[in-house]
Amino acid sequence: MKLFFLKEHSLYKIFKTLEKVPDNRTVHIFIDPEHAFFDNEWRGVQIKELLEKKHITALFITKTDKAKYFFSSLGLSVSHQEKHKIVKILRLIYNFFFNIKRFHLQVYAQKNYIFYAVFGFEVFFVLLILYLLYSIILPSARVNISPTNQAENVIYNVRYYPEADLNYQKTSRYLSLPYQQQFLDYKYDLHTNVSNIKYMQHPSEGKVVLFNKTDKELSFLVATKFSTEDGRMFVSKKAFSIPA
Repeated sequence: MKLFFLKEHSLYKIFKTLEKVPDNRTVHIFIDPEHAFFDNEWRGVQIKELLEKKHITALFITKTDKAKYFFSSLGLSVSHQEKHKIVKILRLIYNFFFNIKRFHLQVYAQKNYIFYAVFGFEVFFVLLILYLLYSIILPSARVNISPTNQAENVIYNVRYYPEADLNYQKTSRYLSLPYQQQFLDYKYDLHTNVSNIKYMQHPSEGKVVLFNKTDKELSFLVATKFSTEDGRMFVSKKAFSIPA
């Protein structure tokens, strides 16, 4: 069973309707959040006692935080149905233009981000009014200075002197700037593959021992190349042969 009580319904009608509900029934009750019923907590206590007397299981449907807190504080079962955000925003806009008093009460009661936004807007509006009044009472003038379109080159004869020389600036009649001498240690490691080196002033030298295990003499020409396992290349200086 569902019972709906509008703002226009009297308190007498609410209590009489609940008294007519059969005992041991389950009902869903909705009372308009703007009803005078919520102005006095004693009325909620009376409804609770009536429901317990008739052994009625009641679930109160609420759509505002005020109504939800009213029934929850009495220990009654509540099913809170949050209004859609778009409906809330449209309602606030309507109250802002047509019912500013109620708009302020709603905003200040919620204490959410809308409250801080409205509070900040009102503070900004007041400061704007004060600024406009200040501008009217104390008028000001603006002077714009534009540079000439003709550019002229200016050359200064600058002399440099050691920073440690403290007497130069006192005796010199020229525009002077001190300078410093400093040394910076710099180290740079270069890593490259020897295969990329084409010309070297002092190439490395080494001795290669070859063993001829065949039964024939082996002959080699000048610039015979020998390659190591890590990619290094060595070239013979002259022709040579290895006996059997």
